[in-house]
Amino acid sequence: MTTVQDTYLGWDLLRHFKGCTRPQWTVDVRREDDAFRARHEGPKHECPNDACHHGDRYERTTVRIVCTSCQMAHVIRSEEGLHSSSTKNATHGYGQPPRKTAGLLLWPGEPLLGWGRLSTDEPWDFLITRPGVTRVTEADVVGVVNQVRGKRGAVRWSAVAVRSEAGPYGLSPLRFAHAEERMASVPAAAKWAAALLAGGAQ
Repeated sequence: MTTVQDTYLGWDLLRHFKGCTRPQWTVDVRREDDAFRARHEGPKHECPNDACHHGDRYERTTVRIVCTSCQMAHVIRSEEGLHSSSTKNATHGYGQPPRKTAGLLLWPGEPLLGWGRLSTDEPWDFLITRPGVTRVTEADVVGVVNQVRGKRGAVRWSAVAVRSEAGPYGLSPLRFAHAEERMASVPAAAKWAAALLAGGAQ
């Protein structure tokens, strides 16, 4: 399951060496079909589960990320089971600029259970923050807009707003005190959230 939260929350920036003057990453990927798994003086690697191919040989993917300025290098290795894909940012919201609507910023991201969403004019869900945010964190989020379907299958929008740890709406860790369903558009959902936030709703 994917959610718009997965697009922005829980990701960490790779660090540079202190004093890096021109931070810029180069990224390379290497795949090996027959890497050797060290035994460390132990027995042969094997798994009793027929569906698991754990053994002395395995597929390995290595991602090497190097700053061309400070020379900081991050190396990430994965065994068999790594799933990778290539896509345009527009498909899932990655890297898309936020929309300025009703005095708020709407950040597009992967929709909940996104099957078939690319057939609509608005394939994304949105996290809502106040203006001035450049990188979304959990503390910045003041609302969420999700695409839903009306009784006859038409595209409609639901929204939640006003953070509340004990709120009845939203997905953890983002819980909210207020919700509204079946609005006609993303701007309408943003205006609803903005009115609540401006009014100091609790």
